[in-house]
Amino acid sequence: MRELDSEFDKLGVEVRFVVIGDAKKVAAFCSPYGMADRCIPDPNKATFKSMGFGDYNLLKLFSDKALLARRRENKKAGFSQNWGATRIQDGAQLPGAALIDREGRIVWKYAGVHPGDLPNMRDMLEQARTIL
Repeated sequence: MRELDSEFDKLGVEVRFVVIGDAKKVAAFCSPYGMADRCIPDPNKATFKSMGFGDYNLLKLFSDKALLARRRENKKAGFSQNWGATRIQDGAQLPGAALIDREGRIVWKYAGVHPGDLPNMRDMLEQARTIL
């Protein structure tokens, strides 16, 4: 993400991350990555709900081939799910991404189909270039 900051800045795009949890939990989660100032607490998942992002079937956590592939990819990159800090119902929240214009309108949205399904930041940058 940080390697693309200047590209997003050139477009006037501010990148933010909505994270399930209160401000304290979100700060603890985002600070180690240097992203605390970009993380927005959403303890009741109101943002996720308003954007139409659904829940994942937890019975598929260990059988969804796309999710398992994404876990391997993340593990190889040094990332893993911290289940000690994750409430199981929060782990079921499907992720998503959106570009919102200055008037607050959603101009592009991506809804994930499994908990690790987010577009990469380069794809989001291209979407921003196309739309904005």
